[in-house]
Amino acid sequence: MNISIEYCAMWNYLPKASSLEVELKNNFPQADISLISSGGGVFEISLNGNLIFSKKALNRFPEDGEIKKLVMDRQK
Repeated sequence: MNISIEYCAMWNYLPKASSLEVELKNNFPQADISLISSGGGVFEISLNGNLIFSKKALNRFPEDGEIKKLVMDRQK
């Protein structure tokens, strides 16, 4: 399982991305998780190349546990 977290470095979203990375590693130790520095206010999560969360599309950051649930739902 590959999870990528693309975050905006200009707006300093790295702490949010790092915190999410830790949460996902704790829940999915087998996952290969990568952080991707970007710009433009993005905060997007992809699972195996498929976008599962986009801050730009939803105009918000993910809620606590939201990404974990999205990943779990797609593992079924």
